[in-house]
Amino acid sequence: MAQSGVQGVIDREAREKELLEYLRVYVMIWQKIDFIWGMFLTSYIPLFGFLHFYQGDLGGSFAGMFVLAIAFFTYVNGQALRQHYDIAITMSREFRRLNRSFPDINGALIRTAQDNRPRLVWVTHGAAFGGMLYMMVGRIGTGFCTAGTAEGGWDCILTLVFG
Repeated sequence: MAQSGVQGVIDREAREKELLEYLRVYVMIWQKIDFIWGMFLTSYIPLFGFLHFYQGDLGGSFAGMFVLAIAFFTYVNGQALRQHYDIAITMSREFRRLNRSFPDINGALIRTAQDNRPRLVWVTHGAAFGGMLYMMVGRIGTGFCTAGTAEGGWDCILTLVFG
């Protein structure tokens, strides 16, 4: 009888140790997500600044390579975020399924469900890339204007395409 009481204490300690290890890994996943978001934001801010403030001619080939590099970076960053969100969501579900004896933590995980975050990544990254592409076309579009006109880049492109 005393043996099972000791075993119960050992099982509880092992379970609490497992919980702490799980929470440590869960926090590490969220730290990586924060880092990836930070990298995305701190990369796009100078890009928008460059396109907005640089007054020189960009040239079509440079602009094309620039857009291709940013598209690749945006895709890779978005994929990394989606994968880490998937890991965090899976860990949250598994923890709630296996550890019903921690109602406070389970409640917090349910209230902060992250199921829609991977889709949100495509929206935010797509909007940022679309904005950058819009600014880039506006910058290089002036090269398609007829000499002596004061049209903007998009006006020149639209005039060229639609007449």
